[in-house]
Amino acid sequence: MTLKLFPALVPMLAIGLLSATPAQAEMSRSEFQKLVRETLLEQPEILREAIIKLEEKDQLAQQAEFSKQLKQQSAQLFNNKTDGIMGNPKGKLEVVYFTDYNCPYCHRMNQTLLTLIKDEPELKIIVKDLGILGPDSVQAARLALATAMASPRQYEELHQAMMSQKKVSSAALASIADKAGLDSKALLAKAEDKKVSDKLNENLSLFRSLGLNGTPALVFPDGTLIPGAVDIGGLKDILKDKKS
Repeated sequence: MTLKLFPALVPMLAIGLLSATPAQAEMSRSEFQKLVRETLLEQPEILREAIIKLEEKDQLAQQAEFSKQLKQQSAQLFNNKTDGIMGNPKGKLEVVYFTDYNCPYCHRMNQTLLTLIKDEPELKIIVKDLGILGPDSVQAARLALATAMASPRQYEELHQAMMSQKKVSSAALASIADKAGLDSKALLAKAEDKKVSDKLNENLSLFRSLGLNGTPALVFPDGTLIPGAVDIGGLKDILKDKKS
């Protein structure tokens, strides 16, 4: 049992104990502690049931908060013109994609999404670049965001160029951008702009407000959430459901 669970379990355990043992009008602290210990030793299922109920309650609260935030943040998630786009910019099948260029699971998901784009001409992937895995990730995200703002048609080229690297370092960004056919000098200068900083912070705020804590993560307009990498078969099944 984690420490943070214990305070929340106390009221539930008290109810369980009182129902499992004879009620007493008055009981000292030491007597109550002894009763707790003896009852849990005799009936450990009380603790197990309390933990299960607490976890269920926590999951319901998280789902409710996710739905609330999805509704409140819908415009920022799906209609922000400064986001980078993969696939069809005018596609009717939309999904938001939170990613970090130094996340190995994102590299795997990227390959899945590339395959999916070929098979789904209406797929529009709205990329929310994050820099949560250190300074190199921050600089890579800043360059990607600068490209999305200044040269949106070239965003996907840069995105794929960086995703093709096992690890993206700040020192290699100019070379990666040049090889992708971009003006690295202009874009790296743009990456230091306050608008880019604000956009990066906005993406992180959205990520946290939805209760997400890891990349990759896909969010559909109807509230379907896919945390972590998923194989092509699983993702196609989900998209089939969205189209029906």
